[in-house]
Amino acid sequence: MMTKLIQSIKKFINDEKGMGAVEYAIIIAIMAGAITLLWPKIQTALGTAIDNVSTQITNTPKQQ
Repeated sequence: MMTKLIQSIKKFINDEKGMGAVEYAIIIAIMAGAITLLWPKIQTALGTAIDNVSTQITNTPKQQ
């Protein structure tokens, strides 16, 4: 009985089915956390970039 339990545990530990999905889930969770933490900085940088482009477009002399 004990050897069957040990064999089942070893089989479970060595079974790699589904590991890819778990790894992808961990990567997605890390990326979501990073984006959440960095979002205020990203938002500020994007806003500044858009403002700069808008200013350049507005201040460009018109050619005739």
